[in-house]
This record gives sequence, C-alpha cells and structure tokens, in this order.
Amino acid sequence: MSVEPEVIEALAAVLKDLRETAPAPVPAAVLELLAPLAIRGTKLTIDLDASRTIGAPLVTVVEKPSDTELLSPLTPRQKQVTRLVIQGKSNRQIAEEFGISIATVKDHVHAVLQRLNLPSRRAVMAASQAATRQ
Repeated sequence: MSVEPEVIEALAAVLKDLRETAPAPVPAAVLELLAPLAIRGTKLTIDLDASRTIGAPLVTVVEKPSDTELLSPLTPRQKQVTRLVIQGKSNRQIAEEFGISIATVKDHVHAVLQRLNLPSRRAVMAASQAATRQ
C-alpha cells in the first residue's frame, strides 16, 4: 500500500509541530491534524505512550479490507459457502441450502480457510465483522 501524498503532508506537518514544541504529551492540536487520516476504510492508531517516548507521533494507518475484498480470492461457490459460514450456519445447513453433501461443504470450508489463510470458521466470521465495521 503506497501512502497518499496528503497523508505524508499531514504527518510531516505533525512532526514539524512536535519538533517546534518542548517535549510533552502530544498536543491536541497535533492530534487534530491527524484526524482527517482516519477516513472510512482505514484503521488509524496513535500510540500515545510510544509517541511520548520517541518524541514524535507513532501513527499507523492500515487499510481495512471490505467484505468484497476479503472474499475476492474465493471461487463463486466458496463465496456462497463463506457467506453462510459468516451467518453461523452449520455444514449440514449449508449442504441442505445448496443441495450438496456435507463432505463437499467441508471441502469448500477447508479451501476457504486455506485461501484466506485463516485458522477457523470463527476467524472467518471475525474477519468479516472487522471488514464490515468500516
């Protein structure tokens, strides 16, 4: 992920302001400069303790995947199965919904976990919830 020019400019302005003030807690005015960076679809974290320690704001901006992006590596059938997994449906319920065997559902779920590099159905559900909380 490349950093947007306006993000770099905002961070540069924050660092400039911090360098011009005496070492102290990060001023509210500085934090206000960072607020526009917390746009929909990103997770902005400001570690205040680390900022005080290093004398500059420690800011991480991570783009959150949308539900669509989360499921993008999957086949159409895997996406259908995953949406039902996210809803909390059992393998039996998914099999009945699609008219397929439970063994086939297990194969799909296993493939989904591998493609998404997630350890469990619960992890899929958590990843989906994180993506939809944008």
